[in-house]
Amino acid sequence: MKTPVKFLRPSSSAHAAILLALAGGSVALPRADAAAPRDPWVLTLQPDEEGSRRRRPAAPAAPAADAKPAEGAADKAAEPVGVPNPGPTDTLGFAGESFDLPMRVLLPKESIASPDRWRIGWPSWDRYGRHAKLDPIFMNADGGDSPYTLGSPWNPYDRNILKGDYPIFGDSWFFNFTGVSDTFFQFRKNPTPSGAASQFPNSLDFFRDGKQFSVNQNFFLNFDLIKGYTAFRPIDLLFRVTPAFNINYAEIREQGGVNVAPNFGTTRRDDFQTLQEAFAEIHLADLSEWFDILSVKVGRQLFVSDFRGFIFNDITDGGRLTANFLANRVQANVAFFNQTEKDTNSGLSELNWRDQQVFIANAFVQDFIWLGYTLQGSLHWNNDNSNERFDTNGFLVRPDPVGSAQLRDLDAYYVGFAGDGHIGRMNINHAFYYAFGEDKLNPIAGRKTDISAFLGAIELSYDLDWLRPKVSFLYASGDRDPEDDRAEGFDGIFDDPNFAGGPGSFYQNQGLRVFGVGLNQGRSFFSSLKSSKAEGQANFVNPGTMLVNLGLDAEITPKIRTSTNVNYLWFADTASLEFLLNQPGISDRMGVEVNQTVQWRPFLNNNIIFTAGGSVFFPQPGFNAIYGDNKTLWQIFTGITLTY
Repeated sequence: MKTPVKFLRPSSSAHAAILLALAGGSVALPRADAAAPRDPWVLTLQPDEEGSRRRRPAAPAAPAADAKPAEGAADKAAEPVGVPNPGPTDTLGFAGESFDLPMRVLLPKESIASPDRWRIGWPSWDRYGRHAKLDPIFMNADGGDSPYTLGSPWNPYDRNILKGDYPIFGDSWFFNFTGVSDTFFQFRKNPTPSGAASQFPNSLDFFRDGKQFSVNQNFFLNFDLIKGYTAFRPIDLLFRVTPAFNINYAEIREQGGVNVAPNFGTTRRDDFQTLQEAFAEIHLADLSEWFDILSVKVGRQLFVSDFRGFIFNDITDGGRLTANFLANRVQANVAFFNQTEKDTNSGLSELNWRDQQVFIANAFVQDFIWLGYTLQGSLHWNNDNSNERFDTNGFLVRPDPVGSAQLRDLDAYYVGFAGDGHIGRMNINHAFYYAFGEDKLNPIAGRKTDISAFLGAIELSYDLDWLRPKVSFLYASGDRDPEDDRAEGFDGIFDDPNFAGGPGSFYQNQGLRVFGVGLNQGRSFFSSLKSSKAEGQANFVNPGTMLVNLGLDAEITPKIRTSTNVNYLWFADTASLEFLLNQPGISDRMGVEVNQTVQWRPFLNNNIIFTAGGSVFFPQPGFNAIYGDNKTLWQIFTGITLTY
């Protein structure tokens, strides 16, 4: 007959020790040969004679001080009494107190001080019997997706000190490393100016073949040093440094396409290194018991001023003050940036500034009227007094090489609102901005102009299981009279919108050149007639853009997503084009494009992402009048992003 084992509830001191251990403190558990407390509450796992792990009960209470121990009692007291293995009811770690079972009292034979609450050891367990099927990259030393396994510095899927799972010193300082390789290949055909000398001597056309090939390779190494318990509340302190390395190659079948000097030929190889991010983020104060906080971020950082990036989406130098209210339902940002110069061929930020300041203030209100709908209001100020600059390839970008071609000062303000979310089953994203201010010497108008332009955009979609049909509309106003003192064509500060196909769109992704400026800029829908989005200055005397989109997003499988879009584009007003080209009667019909993008995540996560897509652009009379060609244009691209 087995002797019953007595169970006791934990004392308050034991509770305190457990809570201290969970909070990150080191707890040394008493040895069994020491004077045992009356009701100890500690856990242990010890091998028995057969090598299996069993729980041990508490030693008997210590005798009175005046009592004489029996012969051999000291040796017996040092050994815990064994109990049969309780089996599957034994839970690992601290499982809390049961509501209907008594609390087991256990005492270890030996005590081990744990340095912190993250490095408490666990027994090995091969749940699926995979010890013999080791993979050094995706499996760990104990056989893969067992819950209690040893990790590897090369395996980001298990707990890893390089990924912020364990503190590197103390109990609140963590380190997080992220490495990204982004490779992009692109083939395209678009109108290409012949430059000072033509690649084809017998050709008379100003815009030639236009077939181009490019490769862009970026490496980003992200180092974060974090103080705080980020799983439970916002961080106390964050330092981030992100070195970036770029290698790029371009081949354009036309002299002067890759460099202003014809002797450079038709190919270009270039590389660039920079510090893409370098900032400190500090938690200044708690504003409520719901982790509403006040924080500041200072240094080189990414900031996107609205949901789709219509006005400002850039990495640059400055500071941002952020505050949350009403249990994070309301968020407000005040940011000031001193814009950096951009490398021409990589698009990365250089380590020197230009004389351009940007001020942004915005506020978000979640669940505004409808649950799931967020409303944003914002104010932008662009103060651009930049001096002369030639880009890396020798082309003049400031001042714009058209019209007056003189340096100018620009003060532009943007006020507007945007929304994102869903109203019932309908998904909605919209934006409206009004731009005003002053251009001291617009290059096309050749005079001081008062800015008065606007942008409106909306996207509606509806989820049908794995399909999301959508319809979109965008209107960026155009200038009606390029010779008067009003500039009515809309332009952004540093836009990069994800709209109507985003990078998959031919018109948004291809910077189409005309007479030294761009009809539009790469990664922009605005027909701005400026030299460069990254290195030039905003221009509000332009033809504007009108776009209607029909699209379909599909989750083919959890790993494969597609986005298909048909866009019809017009110029909002062609007066500025007719004036610049001295060519009356240009139609406002620009073109029709069809684009599709496919994304494949083979491991159902974002560590490896393959992207491929293409678009076809069918020119309409307005486009033909500018470039003198109605041939179909196209782009094909593919990319792979690897993240550790």
